[in-house]
Amino acid sequence: MTAAPLRFPTATAKHDLTADATALFGAVASALSPQFDSFGRLPTTAETATAAIDEAWPHVRVISFDIFDTLIVRKVAVPRDLFLHLATPSPFRDWGLASGQLAELRQEAENEARRRGVVERGSAEVTLHEIHAVLAERLQRAPTDIPAMVRAERLIERAMCVAHPHMRKLFDAARRDGRTVWCVSDTYHEEAFLRELLVGCGFDLDGVQVVSSADLRMSKGEGRVLTHLAAEARIAPSLVLHIGDHPQSDAAIPASQGFMAICHPWAASRHDDTPAAAPGDAIALGLSQIGSRTVEPAFPYWWRFGYAVAGPLLSGFVMWLHERLVADGVQRAYFLLRDGEIILDVYRAMTGDREGPETRLLESSRRAFMMPALASGRSAITSQLLAAENVRPAREYLDRVGLASRDFAAAFRAVSLDPDESITPGDMAQAGKLLALIGRRDVVQALLQRSQMERGLLMRYLKEQGVLAPGRIALVDIGWNGTIQKAVDAVAALEKQPLDLIGYYLGTLRPITQDLGTTIAKGYLFDEGAPTDRSNTVLQLRQLVEFICTTTRGSLRGFRLDGARVVPVHASVDHPESQRAHVAQLRDGALAFARGLAQEQQVFGAQAISPAAAFRPLARTILHPTAEDAREIGDIHHGDGLGSDRLRALAAYSDEPFTRSSLMRDYNTTYWRQGLLARREPAALALRSLLWMRDG
Repeated sequence: MTAAPLRFPTATAKHDLTADATALFGAVASALSPQFDSFGRLPTTAETATAAIDEAWPHVRVISFDIFDTLIVRKVAVPRDLFLHLATPSPFRDWGLASGQLAELRQEAENEARRRGVVERGSAEVTLHEIHAVLAERLQRAPTDIPAMVRAERLIERAMCVAHPHMRKLFDAARRDGRTVWCVSDTYHEEAFLRELLVGCGFDLDGVQVVSSADLRMSKGEGRVLTHLAAEARIAPSLVLHIGDHPQSDAAIPASQGFMAICHPWAASRHDDTPAAAPGDAIALGLSQIGSRTVEPAFPYWWRFGYAVAGPLLSGFVMWLHERLVADGVQRAYFLLRDGEIILDVYRAMTGDREGPETRLLESSRRAFMMPALASGRSAITSQLLAAENVRPAREYLDRVGLASRDFAAAFRAVSLDPDESITPGDMAQAGKLLALIGRRDVVQALLQRSQMERGLLMRYLKEQGVLAPGRIALVDIGWNGTIQKAVDAVAALEKQPLDLIGYYLGTLRPITQDLGTTIAKGYLFDEGAPTDRSNTVLQLRQLVEFICTTTRGSLRGFRLDGARVVPVHASVDHPESQRAHVAQLRDGALAFARGLAQEQQVFGAQAISPAAAFRPLARTILHPTAEDAREIGDIHHGDGLGSDRLRALAAYSDEPFTRSSLMRDYNTTYWRQGLLARREPAALALRSLLWMRDG
């Protein structure tokens, strides 16, 4: 079928950028994908592959499946990560080899075995026994150790493999339809073990032919296995449908030989699917891929995001956190609401009954803790008075901290500032006026009076929650600058209350040490901004991390007395209903990942997840978003907090018909430029074209 030629919009007397870009976008999309009009969008790779399989299915007699990364998938990011776990079972465990060292030696042994195979037999296809014979030489082990070495790797392979749920359905359908079924693999495992693996993963192999390149000494990649099987079965290649994951050996090569060949997208390896550095990293990254890539039709986006992105991030953090809490002798750990709620849920899912400190949630917000600490005069606290991300009227800077702006009309006039004037973050002239307003004697006096009143309530609340009781305590939160920890330290100092406090955070920036007082702060992903590659990436879209850790409850505004107790006062819920559903799905996905990882740790042993590995899926999303990432994340609305309910989208275009200037304004003011550019809509096409012309 020949795609229709592109029809570019014709010039008009009055240039209409919106209409032109919309027409061009539709023409390009239709040419790239004939299904575009029926889908209403470009179909995913999985949808395209599934449609191709459905179309070919009635016309073939044999359904041939690749095995690894097609019928079954491993719980590791890339196949060689399996070798990181070889150091666990005997006999390797008894020889005291480090996991990374052994994994490297195992890979080198396979490469050498294949080289020898080419020299000795003219084929690079080898068996697992032949690989371990070379490995035994390099480890200076006796030949009698080889069978035990082979058994150890097979033990790990069995524990690593699970059925690909969608491919399992296709396999069962092929058998149910009475088709001849082949299971074919380019592998060092022999047929008998492949059968054992497949049966262990739930596949019924009655009447199914299982073929290994190690037995045949020929491979799909050479273009020989499928032609051999077709000749043996006396069937034309056109009557064989082969489904696999490799774009060459499972698709391009068999297609060139006349087979119906379809590449299923599991193994469309992304640029960041690189080998892991440690066993815990390998399992965490492998599980995240299985949960996000193997279910069709796919789970909702935010569940998949929670499982594949937030899951590794938060699970790695809480494993590190538990180790630090125990090592530092913490007696009570307080997870700060709102951001700490999901962190505590994941912590409890991961740690279970393990010994550790008492854990609690603590109502908190920058607004509710900053105001009571204002009298300390610490710059890290007072600077919050002017903190803002969104345009807002000047009066809100007083209203949000509990002062009625209408009572300070004279103060506004004195600094030449209209209470209704819109303040743009970053405007230095406006910032100077605000600073002058906040510094006026009458405003300062009112702020300090408000601070003193709120400090009394906060101290009573902290005492009721056990924060001020003797013993070492911890605050757990996302982090960045540790404003709440600094406020707690400042309030305790003002009230001469002894405090033994440590803050544990997903990440901390360099100003964390400013005004920290007598307390300590530690970061997981980055500590005081180091390493900078991770902190700089997060700062490109820290709002996404804050969304990962948000809840559907309203922000804490402060406290009030209810009889003899202090109770929190919340703002109304600031998320739209659809966004609240996203939060719930994200949470469910992250907890599903945490529970799954905890189960795997019972099999493979608890292994820490390095910050680099925990961060990898998030970094990919921020720096290299898919069109789906850009649309779903870009439409999320984020606010400053600090007593304000003003929100704006992370990366979305203005609603009005766009012009060159409006597109550049959207680009210059968005939270997330990569996401804005990655969207698939006419405005994005026009913006990319404008930037190409500007930068070219």
